[in-house]
Amino acid sequence: MSDILFGSKSAKSDYGFIVAPYLIPMPVVQTSFVEIPGRDGTLDLTEGFGFVRYSDRAVSLTLYAVAPYEQALSAFVNDVHGKRIELVFDRDPSFYYDGRVSVDALEKKDGYCAITVNVTAEPYKYKRTITTVTQTGSGTVTLTNLHMPVAPEITASAEATLVYQSGGVPATTVVAAGTHFIPALLLEAGTTTVEVTTTGEIVFSYREGAL
Repeated sequence: MSDILFGSKSAKSDYGFIVAPYLIPMPVVQTSFVEIPGRDGTLDLTEGFGFVRYSDRAVSLTLYAVAPYEQALSAFVNDVHGKRIELVFDRDPSFYYDGRVSVDALEKKDGYCAITVNVTAEPYKYKRTITTVTQTGSGTVTLTNLHMPVAPEITASAEATLVYQSGGVPATTVVAAGTHFIPALLLEAGTTTVEVTTTGEIVFSYREGAL
């Protein structure tokens, strides 16, 4: 039987609910097509800001509570209704969805209650563990990322020089000891290499996201 974590609480274990089969839709692509007089077809500006952008996911769930259910139902509604919560589905346990939860209907029948839950979730699902890559001294760092572009948090114990590609153009950044974000060092899907020159230790940390 399927299970869903609403934050730290299990639909099955903590509330005693049965999870009906569900569908997690793909996020809609935010397309932009412009009609230009005198031009055949449209001008596709979907990637005008460098990446494809997506709308939120609308996830609909149905849960069943078996009598006696009033106490568990009350606890669930008070725990999740209107809250922004991380949801983990047991069929994809390495990732979570971040969304606003709404309990939209309680259909009480003889011996059970059908609970309709709708979630407006961010388009990406996120890895539950932070990806961390550590380099001690000078060397080449390989950063592997999933689909979502992300700028890593960079923590250096000493001054470091970083050489990398930014939008296909070589870039160099010098960071002092401390924690930094470098917007130009944006990890796309796949691998990104960074040449590090330092006498200390440098740590790259980032959360990966996928569709």
